[in-house]
Amino acid sequence: MLKFSTLNNLAAATVLSLSLSVQALAAENFSDFSLIDHTGVFHQISRYADQDAIVLFAHDQGSEVSQDALSDFNKVIKRFDEEKIHFFLLNSSGEIDKAVIAQAALEAGIELAIMMDDTQLVAEELGITRIAEVLVLDPASKEVLYRGALNDKFSEGSTRRRARTHYLREAIEAVLDQQAVDIPSVASSGEAIVFASRAQHIADGGVSYARDVAPILEQRCVTCHQEGGIAPFAMNNHQMVKGWSPMIRETLYTKRMPPGQIDNDYLDNFHGVFHITPEETQTLVHWIDAGSQNNDNIDPLAMLETETVKWIHGTPDIILKIPPQTIPATGIVDYRNLLVPLELDENIWVKAVEFSPGDTQVLHHIIAFSYGPDGVNQFDILNQGLGLGAYAPGNPVNTYPENTGYPLEKDGGLMLQMHYTSSGKETVDASEIGLYLWDEEPRQPILGGSAADLDINIPAYAGNHEMVATKIFREDAYLTMVGPHMHYRGKDAKFTLKYPDGREQVVLNVPNYQFNWQKTYDFKEPLFLPAGTELKFEAAFDNSDMNPHNPDPSLDLTWGEQTWNEMFFGFYRYIDALD
Repeated sequence: MLKFSTLNNLAAATVLSLSLSVQALAAENFSDFSLIDHTGVFHQISRYADQDAIVLFAHDQGSEVSQDALSDFNKVIKRFDEEKIHFFLLNSSGEIDKAVIAQAALEAGIELAIMMDDTQLVAEELGITRIAEVLVLDPASKEVLYRGALNDKFSEGSTRRRARTHYLREAIEAVLDQQAVDIPSVASSGEAIVFASRAQHIADGGVSYARDVAPILEQRCVTCHQEGGIAPFAMNNHQMVKGWSPMIRETLYTKRMPPGQIDNDYLDNFHGVFHITPEETQTLVHWIDAGSQNNDNIDPLAMLETETVKWIHGTPDIILKIPPQTIPATGIVDYRNLLVPLELDENIWVKAVEFSPGDTQVLHHIIAFSYGPDGVNQFDILNQGLGLGAYAPGNPVNTYPENTGYPLEKDGGLMLQMHYTSSGKETVDASEIGLYLWDEEPRQPILGGSAADLDINIPAYAGNHEMVATKIFREDAYLTMVGPHMHYRGKDAKFTLKYPDGREQVVLNVPNYQFNWQKTYDFKEPLFLPAGTELKFEAAFDNSDMNPHNPDPSLDLTWGEQTWNEMFFGFYRYIDALD
């Protein structure tokens, strides 16, 4: 293990070599990247391609130079306030606690978004080496147009009290004049950024595929990336991983993988959340950037025995075969509501539900509502939330808290809402539902509902249309699950509890909502809701042409079942608080 002083020396040497060639590095290309800011908001550079430039300021709340330079930086922001220039602070200091950064920002009166470069990979990619360095980026061409000191007051070795040469201001003016940025650049006077992970990997002689990389892939990726898995390729040997490594790098930089990521602040609150740590991401990217080599004479992934498991929790007590559904090659497929009698001889209690999709290319979701011996009651259906359970990509299993269950009545059945999309070829979907039962009646039933709004009116080209829906719990209860649901324009989602005493608690933040990876989130420990607690579901829609998933930004959107319409549901499950 390297000592901290050694890391500093390595970092200083890297800074020196880079600072001598700042001008030569100007106008190089960079990879698209995504970061979460200190308030939990998602930012992807390519989604700012309608801006003339993005300006980054390398910030560290512990740096006097950074704090001093912010005053001059704010003057630049004010000068270009009416232009299509977007300004950010970038924290690549190694501090990953957003609460610490947010508190420091509050005390310093900082209102700008501070993007959290928790892996330091963005700083590495952009060649940032010092605090208070500024960059001008072209988000459309993904070029660095300027990198260096804010002005000559904050240039390396400067003793000026007041700036005379304003490098950043002149660079922005050149961009707005559609001129090449040809401004002398010098290093910032800010402290050198220590890239501890990169230095450690260099000191270790590089990242080992067998020792370092393969275990991460096995833990985080192989569940989906295996033969017969849901992913488009299998990570079953080094050669396969090396061939796909450029895409792996891109998905890590843009946070597309692992799928359905949530704000790291909430990871520990839920079961089964997809995630990857900053340290693991650094290891994978440094290995890929070094050529994705295997110099270990062993391939752990090739020796790994994987098996596509149909039923994750073992063989269900009841396997319900859904009547096969023929899906046409093209065209609109209306929602199909199938009534499936269960033919039960007695009432039963379900403790978990698992869905086995037939054709994942066409099946978007299944929601299993229940009905009793008197048949389907529409009011009852609407108040079940997700009913018995729901399937969507990445969400095949629905479980309930210990000693709770979902009752299914004798002579009743299920109403299955089936949502399909055509794939270009005719196919037949033959999905199945597995029910796991309690041997004895559990202590209490699981209940459900949704905070929703059907009155949706999203204007064409609206980039951040916000909506809010609430639910008030009239009796003491325990919240066990939450899950957002929108369609292709869904941008982000958040669930907040407002308690009767006025306290507010954010319980889930989904910064980058993805329609293709809809999950529900089961709390490890159900949250107590005293009577009068309000559950607030907040979300934003991006109907602009900067949304790469948007089918048609020119449409004014209303509520509808099809994916080119929109929905706004904040689903939840709960149980009554018993004495």
